[in-house]
Amino acid sequence: MIPISQAPIYPQEILKTTSEYFKTSANSRNNSTAYAKFRDEISNYLNCKYVNLTCSGFSGLYTIMRAYDLKKGDEVIVPAYTCKDVLRLVTTMGLKLKLVDIEPYTYNMDPDSLNKEISSKTRVVIATHMFGYPCSIDKITEISHDHGAMVIEDACQSMGAEYKEKKVGTYGDAGLFSLNMGKPITTIHGGIVCTDDSELSNKVSAINDTFKKYGFMHQIKTFTYMFGYSLCNVNAFYSLVYSLMGNKNLGETNSISYSELGDLMYKYTEFQASLGVKQLSKLDAYNNARIKNASYLMENLDKDGLFFPEVSEQMKPAYSRFPIYFENISRENCNKLINSFINSGIEVTPYLPESLPHLYNEKSSDFPIAEQMTNKTLTVPTHPNMDKKDLDKIVEILNHRFHVLH
Repeated sequence: MIPISQAPIYPQEILKTTSEYFKTSANSRNNSTAYAKFRDEISNYLNCKYVNLTCSGFSGLYTIMRAYDLKKGDEVIVPAYTCKDVLRLVTTMGLKLKLVDIEPYTYNMDPDSLNKEISSKTRVVIATHMFGYPCSIDKITEISHDHGAMVIEDACQSMGAEYKEKKVGTYGDAGLFSLNMGKPITTIHGGIVCTDDSELSNKVSAINDTFKKYGFMHQIKTFTYMFGYSLCNVNAFYSLVYSLMGNKNLGETNSISYSELGDLMYKYTEFQASLGVKQLSKLDAYNNARIKNASYLMENLDKDGLFFPEVSEQMKPAYSRFPIYFENISRENCNKLINSFINSGIEVTPYLPESLPHLYNEKSSDFPIAEQMTNKTLTVPTHPNMDKKDLDKIVEILNHRFHVLH
């Protein structure tokens, strides 16, 4: 089984990182040597002044919103198509959630919809770069700042992507990246908060300092996850894991980072930072492979009834996965198509099984594009471990099986 998303880690890489970590003196580990190196290299890579590392992407979002001193009932705008746990975190913190519609085929926040819904009551706008595809962050930031709202860029799926020759995550007041499984690079768990605002960075750092350190048993658990995840680079092993987990994606299953807010209040570890340094050095190579694979799909897929994001010259997507909108397909035929992929050994998912407005008791008619994209979109893999044979299999299924169903 070919996984839907993957940042390659290999067993020898895990073992080497572990060996290097334990060879380092306890004094060096206590002084957070690897943490500082990883943080500084991220800062240089993004060309961003201040970076904080967190135990997960959601922990990063939580610390940013706490650093903004948001009060219960403060309004936060979120796109109506994004990771559902972002919405859950906003509401769990007692904040007022407001959804805005998205653009067709980009799956990103529509600036025009934002302009209609934002007001002086809005404290924060969370702008997501879905699937590694940059949103119109300059317009979103301008609209938000005109109304006195702060912008958090959710670039969890998009590390390394660029918009107008600048890395996404560095346009807003704060940027957020995830290092969880299934992201562009991974340390199994982890998050990155970046900003050019020294006051905000100091507040995030101060909040992080109050969090607990993971115990020894949790670090053993993280190592076990790392080693198991590295074995999933072998498709046969991943097929076994996939079936044992009831046909659930490994990355998606474990990226649900919290059941309560206390789960977010832990520190990022030195051991993970050691692996992070190695992963960051490979990010551009991984993303170039994803871009190459996505380009191959766009060039070879029969576009009759299929739509996917158009790439303008001012954008460099990272393609953490490749979304495809099916113009005329029923839910029944959509499920048949998913089964065709699974039977062929390729993991394909709809990303959102149901619309976010529906989950939060909003009128679906108020978010027509998000509703439409949710119901008729499937995502296919583009990760670096795929070869031409895998891509040709995707093309064959979509160019033949889909049109039979269609």
